[in-house]
Amino acid sequence: MKKLKRIVAAVDIYSKSNNVLKRALMIARDNKAHLYIVHIVETPWLSLPDYFGGEEISIDTKALQKKLLKKVKVFNRNNEVQCTVFVKVGSVVDTLLYEANLLKSDMLIIGANTKKQNNALGTSAEKLVYQSNLTVLVVKNTVKKSYKKIIAPTDFQVQSIRSINFAKNVFPKASISMVHSPEMIYYMEDTYMLTGYSMSQLNDNTKENAKKSMKTLLKELSLQKGKVIDNDFDTKKALLDYIKSGAYDLTVVGYKNFEGFASLLGSVSSTILRKAKTDVLIYVT
Repeated sequence: MKKLKRIVAAVDIYSKSNNVLKRALMIARDNKAHLYIVHIVETPWLSLPDYFGGEEISIDTKALQKKLLKKVKVFNRNNEVQCTVFVKVGSVVDTLLYEANLLKSDMLIIGANTKKQNNALGTSAEKLVYQSNLTVLVVKNTVKKSYKKIIAPTDFQVQSIRSINFAKNVFPKASISMVHSPEMIYYMEDTYMLTGYSMSQLNDNTKENAKKSMKTLLKELSLQKGKVIDNDFDTKKALLDYIKSGAYDLTVVGYKNFEGFASLLGSVSSTILRKAKTDVLIYVT
């Protein structure tokens, strides 16, 4: 697993919350990574050029950069973290993804970006995650300390295993637990398959196999805690309830970027991203 060297954090100068900045500084400090802090001024897409009679937009990026730098200095005391601060003008999603790729970032850190509901995901934040080919950390909560209790839902596939290894590498002091909720087949009583097995037996076998896979993976990853949970035929709800009940501060999930935007929509990863009350790290493989 490669070392975390470059982090890009999207910070809103005008926001009263400094959670993204605090979390980014914390992670960069712990990993001795260089932190690039960017504020993006999004210009109205309907604004017209001056020769069409539209009002010309003038943005003092240097003044904004000074304001951002002042904010960073408040939290980066003694210059513990190497930082580069800059301001860009354009589409928030497109500009941020372009800059993160240009800087060869290992992680992109953003806020949930919504005023409607606590821990919910705003439109821009959701688009960023879906369109990114980089690992994205979505900060939803108040930052007080480093992550201590991490939960990693797993399907035992490669992308899930890599996401857990990434979390182990970046958050070495945190306790990481795994959870799996097997897909069960809904059936009517006394329904049998052609093989002679009942649906109930098939579901029991699926759960037993999942427990064996969990035991094997725990050993492979040198982790202590992992659980296979019942789901009453609703995997997504079962996982969300389990995450909520465990008082975790970070949920780690992985997905395959080469399958594109559609691979995340409607998936378990997407549901966790949008509805989990914890911060969420989406590891892209």
